[in-house]
This record gives sequence, C-alpha cells and structure tokens, in this order.
Amino acid sequence: MSAWIAIALVVAQQATDGERYQPVLAADTSIELDAAWEPCKDSLYHLFEQTPALREPRPAVPHQRHEAAAFRPFLPQVPVALGEPWRVDDEAVLAFLRQFHPGAAVRAPFGGEVPGTWALLRAVGPDAFELLLRAHAILNLDDGVVYKPAQFEGRLVIGRDGALRSFTLALPSRDTNVDVNVPMPNAAEEKWVDAEGNEVRMSPMAADIGWVPRMELTSAPVPAPAWTHEIPDETARLALRRAFYPFAALDWLPFEEAVLASRDQKKPLHLVLLFGALDDDSC
Repeated sequence: MSAWIAIALVVAQQATDGERYQPVLAADTSIELDAAWEPCKDSLYHLFEQTPALREPRPAVPHQRHEAAAFRPFLPQVPVALGEPWRVDDEAVLAFLRQFHPGAAVRAPFGGEVPGTWALLRAVGPDAFELLLRAHAILNLDDGVVYKPAQFEGRLVIGRDGALRSFTLALPSRDTNVDVNVPMPNAAEEKWVDAEGNEVRMSPMAADIGWVPRMELTSAPVPAPAWTHEIPDETARLALRRAFYPFAALDWLPFEEAVLASRDQKKPLHLVLLFGALDDDSC
C-alpha cells in the first residue's frame, strides 16, 4: 500500500469513528445576514479595473433575513459522524449568493457545471453543532461578465434546540481567488455544441484572475459554543477537498522533495505546473 493511500485511510477512519448525529432546524428559526463585497485589489491583466461591472461591485441586498427553509438543504439527510462529508443540492447556496447579485448560478453560460457543494459536521457540543461547508457557484454580472469565485466556505452553527445561532459564507482571501470572463468588444459571435448537444452562441471572452480581499455574508457575532468533540479546520477542509477532487488524496510534495523521493523510491516523477490553483474554480 502506498504512503498516500495509507494516510487517506487513517484520516477517514479518524473522521468516521464514534457517535452519529443528525442536526435539525426548528420551523420558526431565522437569521439576518450582512453582505460585504470589495473590489479586486490586484489582477494579472487589469480587466477588473477596466470593466464597469467589475470595478466597484456592490451587494444587491446588503441585509437580508433568511428563514429555516433556506438552511435545511445544508443538513444531512441521515445521521452522520464527525468529519463525514455529504453532498448538498447544488442550488442550495444560490438563495444566499443572490444577496451579492441576482445572477448567481451553478451553470456557466458557455456550458458546463461548477463542482457544487459539500458539507460535514465539524464540531459537537452539549448545546450546539457546527457544520463546515464548501460551495462553488458563479455570478453572471451585467454586460455578459462571468464572475467565478474560487470557492465559498460556510460555517453554520445550530443549537440542539433547532435554533440558528450563526452563519458565515465567505470567499477565502488569498493571492488569487476570483477568475473572470469578459466579452471581447467587436468580436464576432462564435457557436459550438455543448456536452448535452445544445447549440451555444457567445462572444469570445477575455479572462483575468485576481485577488478580492473580502466577499462574505455574516450574521451578528455570538459567543462561541463549547465543543466536546471537534476536528481541526484544516482536517475538515481536507475532507471536503477530497470529496470534490480524488487527486487531493495524493501526497503532494515541493519540487526538491519530490525529486529526492523519486530517486529514493525509484518511481517516476509527475510534475504539475499551475497557473492558479488546481483544486478550486479560480482558474
């Protein structure tokens, strides 16, 4: 058994041991979310600052109350163990992302679906549960501009009494976290057939990638619950990443370490050179 497979099995075993839980929501619970969306601070080709739809983004709905029904799709359908991922309906996140823009979607206009949404139970306490989720979606902005965040990370705290305690849904802030496609002016429309056999017509697009410091939905601050059982954030993120991408189970090494390991083990060296990230939608 190779080392990376052994590591993957150990993590999976640790995550799924123990009691199983099924958080529920009360019918009358709700929570208000505030939206913040900052412009891109740095990009490769400067399309963010040159394009009106990207220059000064503003949330469509700065403050909105969301009822229990909007959150229920994030909950597991059966009892789950700590750290066990489950698939969430792709469109569940759209009710929240439309606070940023009504063009939130799970399908790109030029064909193809984004990876969707997964969630897991990260922490359990005597009076609350915490769910960590990872969601992918796009925003179809004005003038045909497509805004593609790398991912959104959500953190949902639910009381054992079924009350919504807190919720955040945010674009992780890092050096490159948003990819955009902008229609090229005066370019002839192109057409092709997508994977489902539908004819697609669209103007050629220019692309750019950049860093957006803040794009998030947050509820009012509340005291942090006491957890009796929990897994570290990075362990939870790794489990979600592996749910999306099987290659995340590989033991990735820096180039110098990989060369030495290849020589010692007499195995071929597989080199991946990236423009952007491999395991999200930013590129």
